[in-house]
Amino acid sequence: MASLAAQVLTGAAQTAAQFAPVPWLGAATGVLAALINMFAKAEANKNGIVQLQDRCLSLMVVICNEGQHFPQDQQIRLCSGVQHTLQSILERMEPWCTMHKCKLFVKQDELFGIIQQCHADISDCLVELQITCQLSTHAWQVDFELSRARDKEDIMLYLSDIRNQQELITNSQVQQAAELHQIMILMQNNLPGNVPTTDRGMESNLYHVQHSSLSLLPNMHLERGEVKRIGLYAVKGSGVADIWEGYYLNEEKVSIKVLRAVNCKPQTLVRFDREVAIWKRVWEANRGEHILPLYGYCSTDGPYPYVVSPWMVNGTVNEYIKKYPTVDHFALIKGICDGLNVLHTMVPPIVHGDLKASNIVVDINGNPLLSDFGFAKVLEDVTGVNFTMSAGAANSQRWLAPELSSDNAMLTTQSDIFAYGMTILEIMTHEVPWHTIHNTTHVVIKLSKGEMPPRPQDLAVITRGLDDNLWWLTRRCWSTTAEERPPTKEIQEILTLFG
Repeated sequence: MASLAAQVLTGAAQTAAQFAPVPWLGAATGVLAALINMFAKAEANKNGIVQLQDRCLSLMVVICNEGQHFPQDQQIRLCSGVQHTLQSILERMEPWCTMHKCKLFVKQDELFGIIQQCHADISDCLVELQITCQLSTHAWQVDFELSRARDKEDIMLYLSDIRNQQELITNSQVQQAAELHQIMILMQNNLPGNVPTTDRGMESNLYHVQHSSLSLLPNMHLERGEVKRIGLYAVKGSGVADIWEGYYLNEEKVSIKVLRAVNCKPQTLVRFDREVAIWKRVWEANRGEHILPLYGYCSTDGPYPYVVSPWMVNGTVNEYIKKYPTVDHFALIKGICDGLNVLHTMVPPIVHGDLKASNIVVDINGNPLLSDFGFAKVLEDVTGVNFTMSAGAANSQRWLAPELSSDNAMLTTQSDIFAYGMTILEIMTHEVPWHTIHNTTHVVIKLSKGEMPPRPQDLAVITRGLDDNLWWLTRRCWSTTAEERPPTKEIQEILTLFG
């Protein structure tokens, strides 16, 4: 049956007028008018709801036509049957027609099931009333699937329309966490990927929803084109990784760290998926105040996986202090301890594993943010090589605790404290630890003998803050007995007294 747009008026008042000359249908007409009023309030799924409304109207027309020559008792039976069916549809659909559109978006499958059941009720009503007509066939199912597809398309158009960005942001701030998570899943799953397009509205809207809600993307395996590299070459490199510039969701400049020491194998992805849970825990605990956020990783953009984090214009701590030599060095040291404390007080504790100035960045406000936490352990797991024996450790030997020189050594919170002491020295001197020794093997030998770097006597170093008190604390961090090194909370208290 064609849409009743050409057969009946669809407003509630018009509907009442349409069936006013049929007094025996009065009760059913009242329910139908209420149903149409309710459908008009629905904020989404207009196609599916209009189709259901059309079929409800068609049901009334069929009953009216069939019953006009029936005796009164038969008319009462017909009216009762259609009234019961329409009332059932009214009660079933009412929660959905008053629901906010964003909540409807994430409950599409459930809503489609409800609408489908309403259509089945109409068919059952006709069977029960022993009325055979085109309305009772399964032709409605074809229209139902078409309406379903159009409703899904409308949802995607809404979510990708930049004009709806402020409304999406506002809704993200009042939605329940689970609902917001589902909306973001829907948006992320429908990103355009790497397909060339000038319409990047979905990316922009998702980015602003994510940031306004202080959350990370639901799927941190970034394989839908969430990140795009800039340029043909890396801007920095080390023995195990290259740093590229990129854009995240076409909105924010990011750092893409390509891990050349790791191949994209199934075991690598399993390890990264486990690491994602840790990244999320750290983000929820700190929200980027002391720890550089990790937006996710990708294993489908080249032979090596990479991790993505915000681009810091001030660079690393060692770059920052050389560019701005008069900054408050003591504040940097204190901020680094605050970040390390975040990791060490997680349950279970998180070991950074490779703490040094080049793995600490500085935000726009001059605050230090720890980066690359846990990567040492990731490299151990996916390569099967102890970090202290790996190529990555060759660049970190000057910061490694002496106990890590043994074959079966494990990275611990105490080894992080040792590295923190070396980082204090590095920041205050503007030189790597043991800077007068060029061969790191000689550094390992000295550490094995219990030797530590000599105290700097340069006036500039003392002026930056390396006085007797801070030197005493640094030496405590270098204790050859790991258990004697102070935990981060104690260091925080000491630094507060010093400052």
